[in-house]
Parts: sequence; structure tokens; C-alpha cells
Amino acid sequence: MSRMLPALLATTAAALAGVSMPASASAATTAPTVRLLLSVSHSEADPVHAGTRYGYLTCEPVGGLHDNPAAACAELFAADGDLSATDHESSVACTLQYAPVTVRAVGWYGDKPVNYTTTYGNNCVFAATAGEIWNI
Repeated sequence: MSRMLPALLATTAAALAGVSMPASASAATTAPTVRLLLSVSHSEADPVHAGTRYGYLTCEPVGGLHDNPAAACAELFAADGDLSATDHESSVACTLQYAPVTVRAVGWYGDKPVNYTTTYGNNCVFAATAGEIWNI
């Protein structure tokens, strides 16, 4: 995957450069164009999951390098682009082991730039509460 990163970043930069912004009120009433470069980084403290995964999500049209772009876009639209609102409550009991998982998103949600980062305490907390958008 690390050999694919430069090509993924170049493709992402080219795609983001070509994103057009809504020019009128009628364009703003449709679902926003979404272009997001995503990463999920597991710390070395969790050797089973250690490393970083990358993905690219597009909405309108739905696609990209993502395991389930339709579900991720639906979740993102329901949250009106607020990535922190895509997390959900869970009754799963997780250990208190600290092995951080950091997620990042950079790109565009409609005409709004996105630069989002958050960290979960460990993979259990991440898997139990993180939104579909991070399923890359």
C-alpha cells in the first residue's frame, strides 16, 4: 500500500483541483459534491492492527476507494457533513488499553473545506463507535 500512496495522493490532488463549487441557489439544493482523502492510523502499541490505511470517498457521484461508499455518503449527508456526528453510541465494553487509532479526512464537502482529525483510545472503541465513513 505504501507504494500506492504517491499515486493516490497525486490522483486526489488532481480530483480536488477539479471540484467545482455550486454557482447558484438551485445547485445548493442538491446533495453536495464530496471529495475526501481518508486515513485510519493504528499505533504500534497494537501490533495486530498497526499501520495506516488510506481511502478516497466521493459522493455525487458515489464512489472512490472505499469499502462501502454508498453507506458512507448516506451517513455523511445525514450528518450534514459533520464528521464528528457520524460516530454512534455503543454498548460494547472495551478495555482501557491505550493503543490510539487516529482518523483523518481532508478535502471538500460541497463548498466547505474539510480538515478533520480525531483519535479513539484503541481499536475496540474505534470499531464499536466510528462511523461507516472510516470503513476503508
